[in-house]
Amino acid sequence: METNLILSKESSESEIKRYFNAVLELSKSNNEFPINLDEVWMLVYGRKSDAAEALQRDFIENVDYKVLRKNPQNSNGGRPSIEYRLSVSCMEFFIARKVRPVFEVYRQVFHKTTAQALPSGNRPTDSLTEQVKASLAWVEGVAGFLNLDNPTKLEMLKQVAGPLGMPVPVCVPMHAPADKIDLTTNRRDRDPYYDLYISGKIKSATKLLREHGSKMKARTFNKLLVEKGYLEVVTVPSDTRGQRTYNKITEAGLEFGVNLSIGSQKDVWPLWFPDRFGRLLDLVKRS
Repeated sequence: METNLILSKESSESEIKRYFNAVLELSKSNNEFPINLDEVWMLVYGRKSDAAEALQRDFIENVDYKVLRKNPQNSNGGRPSIEYRLSVSCMEFFIARKVRPVFEVYRQVFHKTTAQALPSGNRPTDSLTEQVKASLAWVEGVAGFLNLDNPTKLEMLKQVAGPLGMPVPVCVPMHAPADKIDLTTNRRDRDPYYDLYISGKIKSATKLLREHGSKMKARTFNKLLVEKGYLEVVTVPSDTRGQRTYNKITEAGLEFGVNLSIGSQKDVWPLWFPDRFGRLLDLVKRS
């Protein structure tokens, strides 16, 4: 199913909004890749080949986009035509965020659910300050009511901060006790890798992905690491929630990083060597 619309730098605001509304409806029908690159590349790029090259360089096939090869048995002997289908999140970072007027329309269509999710008495006003206050109050209220952990709170903050253009802090795992963070102490039980973390010689995947200019989410990166055998998900008993999980670098992955101990429960936090992260990222991107 197509939107039957093709956008370009000359497209009007109403045309762009009509297109995004059509994409929104397609995405609601469990269409993971509802956007045809042919419909949007002209908003940013001068040639489709440049757009396709940037897409393949900066995003992950079958995660952010998929490739459809049409007419593989070309009777005229020519190359089969290739169609690129994008996910909504891929289109946001690949196209919409690169053109301010386009992104403003995109926000109106795709991010308006943030305001609608708030109670009527707390919906944000036109003031950015009021929007921030209302959004944070909503996150705090939901998190407290459901007793959510820090990583889940962070995901909620990302959902409300993105539309407002606000930065989101990097989350330090909630298991880390204060004495692990206070470097003024000389506790003998402190993980020796912690000094490497503080000095910047090992870093989180979130930070390194950002430093490498990658649009990939840390969650997606970790999932691919598990598939490649560089990371594993460990499940252990929990006194409060029955069981809990955390990620741990495998033997194969220790070439690229270390497991930092973060608390009395012996959980670990995977951290990576900056000078080897580029090679790890290339390995992960390979199909």
